[in-house]
Order: sequence, then structure tokens, then C-alpha cells
Amino acid sequence: MSVNADVPAKTLSELVAYAKANPGKLHNGAGVASPPHIAWGLFTLATGTTIVFVPYRGMAQAMTDLVAGQIQMMIDGIGSLLPHIRDGKVRALAVTGKTRSADLPDIPTMIESGYPDYVLSFWTGILAPAGTPADIVDKLNGAVVAGLRSAETKQNLAKFSVEPHITTPQEFGAFLAAEARKWADIVKRTNIRVE
Repeated sequence: MSVNADVPAKTLSELVAYAKANPGKLHNGAGVASPPHIAWGLFTLATGTTIVFVPYRGMAQAMTDLVAGQIQMMIDGIGSLLPHIRDGKVRALAVTGKTRSADLPDIPTMIESGYPDYVLSFWTGILAPAGTPADIVDKLNGAVVAGLRSAETKQNLAKFSVEPHITTPQEFGAFLAAEARKWADIVKRTNIRVE
């Protein structure tokens, strides 16, 4: 959760108070129907704020406009925001994962900021076709887990602010099902559509 440096809010609670006092004044940008777009929807639902969504074809132009002050806020991955945060052009107010980021250890989570249901992390997984035999899935999972646990992989992922979260195939399947239900509900409640 980040804002342009000119936004007066220094904390998430200040941002929410500012947004409530100035409905429609803040503009959040993201690619249409992208995870950051849906993250905006969840934020407005969780905080009860009216923040204008500005659609972009992609995140690059939205980032340019955030830095320039054309839009006031953005919810995106730390990796893309970090250079602008370090340059002082963008201010991070909260991280959306369950724990603080090693890249921004002084920035609280949304949970710590009073929004226990606002947990959002960008993730990547490896899938196999439905019906793949369990022994093959287990063998593939073992190879992937071994790779993710290697020091070299951890070091390379850290360069992109990526932290591996290792699960079993069953845990990942349950996670996917829960994510599908959660985000489908948010998309419906915020009327997010691709037109």
C-alpha cells in the first residue's frame, strides 16, 4: 500500500481518515482486472472509503503517474515500488502480507494496522494437468521443494523481493480453492469487469 510523497498521510490510519474526509479525491491506478485492481477493491471494502479507480493498460504507466502525482495511490508488489520508495517519491504505508517485509522492516502489515482480513500476497505456483498420477506429482513437488530450499535459489529470489513459501500439493490445492472463492467475491462486490 503506497502513496505519492505529496499525499499528507504518513500512516495507513491517516490515509483512511483522509480518504473518508475527502471522498473521491484520492485516485488509485492499476491495470484493469489485474491483482492490484482487485487489491484496490478489497481496500475500499475493508476501509469503507471511496477511492476512485483509474484504469491503465498496464502497471508501468500507472507507476509513472504515481511517481509524478497524477494518481495518489497504488497497491502493487514491493519489487516494483521499492526503487521509488527509496528515492522518496513514493511512501509505503503498509504491506499486505501476513508478516513484515525484509525490504521494508519498519512498515507495518495491514493486519498490524487494524485490518486483519486484508491479507494479499502475490504468489506463483507450479501446476500439473488434472489427473496426473500422485507419484508423479510427489516426485515433481520434491524436486521443486529441494530447489526452493537451496541457498542459491533463495539468494536469487531475494534479489526480486520474493520469499519462497513451501507447501504440499494438498495444501496448495486448498489454498487455490480458497483464493478463488475469496477473489471472486471481491470482484463481484466491487463490480470489477473487463470491458
